[in-house]
Amino acid sequence: MQDKRQSKLASRRENYRLWFEFLRLARKSNRKDVREALKRSANLYVHWGDVEAEGFHVWWKVKGHLFEELHSVRRLQPTEQPSDPNALIVEIPLNQSPTKLTRKVKALVEEAWNEKNKEQRRKSKTVASAHYHLSEGSEPKLRAVREMLTIYRDVHLKDTSVIGRDLLEAIEAYYKKRKQRKFARVPMALVLPGYNADISTPMRNLRRYITKAEKIVLNVANGEFPGKY
Repeated sequence: MQDKRQSKLASRRENYRLWFEFLRLARKSNRKDVREALKRSANLYVHWGDVEAEGFHVWWKVKGHLFEELHSVRRLQPTEQPSDPNALIVEIPLNQSPTKLTRKVKALVEEAWNEKNKEQRRKSKTVASAHYHLSEGSEPKLRAVREMLTIYRDVHLKDTSVIGRDLLEAIEAYYKKRKQRKFARVPMALVLPGYNADISTPMRNLRRYITKAEKIVLNVANGEFPGKY
């Protein structure tokens, strides 16, 4: 069963954790483009506080409300006005079964949504209303972005002088040390072949992981997550 906060989020909480972790990386970065982007987005992130001072779970307890949807499906009290000026207001007489009423409400919602969607030519079926939300139409593939973060932050940045087979071996060693088995598997694209085998394919994949992670760091510094990567 979802908790109240999760039910008010447009996306899974893990998306916001990744955003938080990439912002921490951006704040620690020495890249000129990232530093300049952070200056431009300083006002945007002002309500996030000091993300480097504490871990995500502690931070989320205080800041999680920033990601909750401002408008949600709810029952209005008598004389209460809707918070969303674009909300669909319906009258539902409770004189039929819930199944019949649900069908009728569904038809009304679909009709109203199609009219609104046609007017604004939306590509996405969801338009977030939270103060902070994912870049529209580009919700990340969570597992892939998690792996990018892990490899970039926890292996590559620990010693950027390690390259080639040594870096692939370092990645393998890092994953094998993880206590939980479900997180201890090296991504298939980066599995290290035998010593006499060609490593060009996993190395090419590894470069993609690092390049994409760096792009997400810059996107976050510019105030969006995940953005195009």
